[in-house]
Amino acid sequence: MSAASSFDLIVRNGTLVIPGVGKIAADIGTSGGRIAAIGSELAGPAADVLDASGKVVLPGIFDPHVHIGNELPFEQEAESETRAAILGGVTTIGIMLRSLEDSYHLNLPASRRIMDEVSYVDSIFHPQIFTAQQIAEMPHYAREYGIRSFKFYMSGMPGIVKSVTDDVLLEGFRQVAAIGDDVVACVHCETGALIERARNELTASKPEGSLADWEDAHPAYAEALAIRTAAYLAKIADVHLYVVHVSSRQGLEAVRAARRAGSRLTAETITPFLGISSDDPNGFLAKMVPPVRTPEHRAALWLGIRDGTIDTVGTDNTSRRRASKRPEAGLHGSRPGHPSLGTHLSVLLHHGRLNGIPLERLVELATRAPARAYGIYPRKGTIAPGSDADLVVVDLERERVVRAEDLRGMSDFSPFEGKTLRGWPVTTIKAGRIVARDGEVVGKPAGRYIPRAPA
Repeated sequence: MSAASSFDLIVRNGTLVIPGVGKIAADIGTSGGRIAAIGSELAGPAADVLDASGKVVLPGIFDPHVHIGNELPFEQEAESETRAAILGGVTTIGIMLRSLEDSYHLNLPASRRIMDEVSYVDSIFHPQIFTAQQIAEMPHYAREYGIRSFKFYMSGMPGIVKSVTDDVLLEGFRQVAAIGDDVVACVHCETGALIERARNELTASKPEGSLADWEDAHPAYAEALAIRTAAYLAKIADVHLYVVHVSSRQGLEAVRAARRAGSRLTAETITPFLGISSDDPNGFLAKMVPPVRTPEHRAALWLGIRDGTIDTVGTDNTSRRRASKRPEAGLHGSRPGHPSLGTHLSVLLHHGRLNGIPLERLVELATRAPARAYGIYPRKGTIAPGSDADLVVVDLERERVVRAEDLRGMSDFSPFEGKTLRGWPVTTIKAGRIVARDGEVVGKPAGRYIPRAPA
């Protein structure tokens, strides 16, 4: 489209941050939900104009690791949590769908319909695989619903999710490989037997305790061993292994070792691990699995971002309310999981600055890298003609104190509650339309489920 064409929206006077390109002072023109033109002082009529002077303009953030419907009905959380996402600059999410026993043929149609009808953001699905039937049906999920990624748990959580044994994991990996070379095997890497023993020992030794003690229930060596095991099995099956939520120095060392051994591996960490340590004053509001760890582990994760060991950043968002989180129930009674979508970008920007990480590197981790890993680049993850017009305008100097009520999700707490973060989105554009501005939703839900074609 030429610069003299008609646009739905022109974003003027911003500094674009384009992964792989860098910072560019330019305008963006959108048309039909796509980026139509990038240039200096774009001319032509526009239905709407946004002045981004003094701000940076990023590709819409892609959070590849989100849980929806674990506490409230899927439809209800799909609306409330994607509302928090769009206010936080997140425009696409990867949802870890869960069915512990049943075929996904029973819930995939409804899940897709719901994301098309009530979501503020676009979405892809990563079904969690537990049974032989689900493994057998994986090619059908790929063919009928455009799914190119599947999730496996090497260690479950009592009363929440089941583990799969190594033989089932290898069977699942081989099925992934049979579907296609581009299909991704996502794995929660903790060694189940080690975790079970550690939990039992902690229950006996510390019936009461603090958030810092929770790390003893999920020791770093259990994560490291599981990464090595998963990488070895993935190499046998010749699949792309995506290690979710790496949390520890030992885990990073295992990732590096697996790559040296020739594994095809993508490593993700999450913003709660980058912004919270186990001595956090919010205590059990920050309890999760794997756990937030000591400051030394957090420093190691930032080093992993700096040296390229970490490829992507997500949230592992699992929204709860205080009544079900039960922080007052202490070390063993409180539940894991917390909301992180609304603070995802701001935590990354704030703590990235404190750790001296260039803005371009942070944007890469949160946009292009996950979009590439999951086969939706360059539709997502960049600012380029023809790409989806999903953009977030950010004031890098704006400071806000985190309060759950301002995040507009279902949760009445945040693991970052009371903390001041510097760097906040001021406008989010979805499909070329302004949907969120200055902490308020100003547009209707426009999200869609994205079926992925074989690469």
